[in-house]
Amino acid sequence: MKLPAGAKLLTQTLSLSAARVVGSGANFFAQLLLAHSMNMNDLGLFYIITSIVILLGAVASIGYPGISNQLMVRYVSRHQDWKMKTFILTARRDTLIIALCVALAGVVAITIGSNGDPRIIWPSVIAALAIPALTTLRVNGGIANALQRFALSTLPDNLIRPVLFTLVIGALVLMSMPLTLLNVVCAFSALVIAIALTQTLIVGWSGGAAGRDRKPDRREAKHWRKSGVYMLVPVLIIGLFADLVIIISGVLLESSQVAIFSICIKIAFMFGFFIQVLYQISLPRFTKALRAKDQAGVAELLTKINAVAVAMMIGALLATWIAGRELLGVIGTQFQAGYSVLLILVAAQLIRALGGPALTLLIASGRHKLAIPPIAVSVAVFIAVAFALAPMLGTNGMALAVVAAMTVSGIGLAVVVRRELGFSCDALSRFKPGLPSISLIAGRLSERKLS
Repeated sequence: MKLPAGAKLLTQTLSLSAARVVGSGANFFAQLLLAHSMNMNDLGLFYIITSIVILLGAVASIGYPGISNQLMVRYVSRHQDWKMKTFILTARRDTLIIALCVALAGVVAITIGSNGDPRIIWPSVIAALAIPALTTLRVNGGIANALQRFALSTLPDNLIRPVLFTLVIGALVLMSMPLTLLNVVCAFSALVIAIALTQTLIVGWSGGAAGRDRKPDRREAKHWRKSGVYMLVPVLIIGLFADLVIIISGVLLESSQVAIFSICIKIAFMFGFFIQVLYQISLPRFTKALRAKDQAGVAELLTKINAVAVAMMIGALLATWIAGRELLGVIGTQFQAGYSVLLILVAAQLIRALGGPALTLLIASGRHKLAIPPIAVSVAVFIAVAFALAPMLGTNGMALAVVAAMTVSGIGLAVVVRRELGFSCDALSRFKPGLPSISLIAGRLSERKLS
């Protein structure tokens, strides 16, 4: 029996989210082992180093994963399989070259800037070797998602890698090997490289697309690259916001505080991953509905997505309020100091859900360039609030900065969607159609200021 569209969307979301929960459980156990076996300074450095290479791996993808869905859905609808294959080959070639250059530049920068400290040089150099693999994982994920092979898009980095990483760390503990920063970084990089190679073999170098291998028209290739660069800023900030926050926290907080804050933000964004999966699965559906100018279909999908996302985040916030302190205590009694931080960060995920899938709609419509200003403003707000509050409030100040950024980006993106696409995508407008939406209120206020 064929499932209704809404039930199928929920089933796919829950299935992939369940896999993420298993992966997060494995990752949580790995963090537990690391917290008990590494000193706090090394643990803080590990989070900072891995966050930097993940961020650089995303930069090297130059936005190709984000534009894959929009372009490949268009080529499939036009039966242009050869053009889809050409796009995939171009994306792989461009991103591989840039990732290798970024990794090399990172190695040179670390060697020059570390003052010859081998404790920092070698872990950083080995971590940099994972940058091309991290870029490949993102490109593969974008291709697989566009082809609606959601498991292949999501599972390698969100289930397989954390499970294998936990097994490796557990094996090192059982063998009584010291969990030094170098050993742990080596395990991280080796697993990322192996998983990226395996995923590439499964997806296929051309994404499984049929047709002849043609060289793209120069103007078309230039358009792909330009569109990808415009996509880079919103996808980079939204998709890797937690890593960006951890990097900045390394500037404002002590290493021991970074360790506590990093654990809290990883747990909070584990809850937020449900929203990410929900939006990711809905992206091809939004793209098709917008291309067909099916406004009723878009509105119906918005209502379903917002209802599920908000309900799940309210549940997550309640669970954190009730059991968050005990959860942090499992990692270590010193981490219980982050209970209030964890509550604030999970509340930020609820704010994100209330804003609705604004960025997803802009990507699906090909207007992702318009997302750059509100997201850039939200980053500026985060940095300003973090530098203002973190010196006084420590980890709580960093968490409040995250809330400020989520609020600004949610409202800003919702306003853009209403102005450009005519949809009120925030949860308030979907649940209570008679009430003015957040985007409408903000839009009217901005119009008054301009007048």
